[in-house]
Amino acid sequence: MDTIPLIIGFAVSLVVCAALMPLYIRRAVKVRMTGTDIHKQGRPQIAEAGGIVLTLAYVLGLFSIIPNYVLSGDGVVSAIIATGATVLLCAFSGLVDDVFDLPWRMKVLTPLIGGVPIAVMLMGHSVMWTPLGYIDFGILFYVLIIPVVVTSCCNAVNMLAGLNGLEAGSVFITALGLLAASILQGVDMGIILLVPFLGALAAFMYYNRYPSRVFPGDVGTFSMGAVIASCAILAYLQRATFVMFIPHIVNAALFFLGKLQRRAPVRDAPLNPDGTLPTSSVWSLRNLILRIKPMTEKQAIVVVWAIVGVFAILGGLVYP
Repeated sequence: MDTIPLIIGFAVSLVVCAALMPLYIRRAVKVRMTGTDIHKQGRPQIAEAGGIVLTLAYVLGLFSIIPNYVLSGDGVVSAIIATGATVLLCAFSGLVDDVFDLPWRMKVLTPLIGGVPIAVMLMGHSVMWTPLGYIDFGILFYVLIIPVVVTSCCNAVNMLAGLNGLEAGSVFITALGLLAASILQGVDMGIILLVPFLGALAAFMYYNRYPSRVFPGDVGTFSMGAVIASCAILAYLQRATFVMFIPHIVNAALFFLGKLQRRAPVRDAPLNPDGTLPTSSVWSLRNLILRIKPMTEKQAIVVVWAIVGVFAILGGLVYP
């Protein structure tokens, strides 16, 4: 495939995010669109909802690829537009939560609307890979399966949050794994959707890494999850995505089990006297790791990234 449009898409996403993020951070702090970094001495206020810039950068980078495929007639433009619409809808639902602090039951369901553009795009194609094999879901594929996949990915990314750069870094690793799988399998759609995403994420990570100067907010975590879901569905990489997302799935399962038992992790617990992270329960992947060995924030981030990296490699090996 032609690499020039991909380079342009990557560069546009990278430059837009890198250029706008400092401006956004200053403005967010000025208007008190901030969140407390609870794992730092003094509990500083950090710019929140930086995912707005991440989402804008990605969509602009993705759409910059369209001119190269206008006359191709192979559905690439439609897939790009569907992905952009899905990401924007999910980002909007995340922004609503950032502003109005919705109850978690509503937060879980709001990204369902993001599945509509992809469902429309795939009308006539209702077969999908599952852990039980390929299944033709018929009409359920459009009205149930796609929306559930989209909202599941959005919420899975959102639930693996809470440490500086943890969610963005984890998604960056997963996206690299999916890009490698796309290249090895010759799946052009996966490459097209992921290259601009990696550009935007690379710039965002510069500001979101430890110690963070900006948090993604739900607008960011939902948009990240929406890109992964779009790639899994439109590039037919469901099998690889499922394996790569196992750490997120385990974390979400632990979270919901904790919620059902009314023993969900305490989000605002102070640091331990020795500087290690507190752990009030085992009902998240992070807390499970901390129960095994107490760690500082930087150490815990690296360990979770390493686990995600292992599954990113395993996900690339599921294809013959």
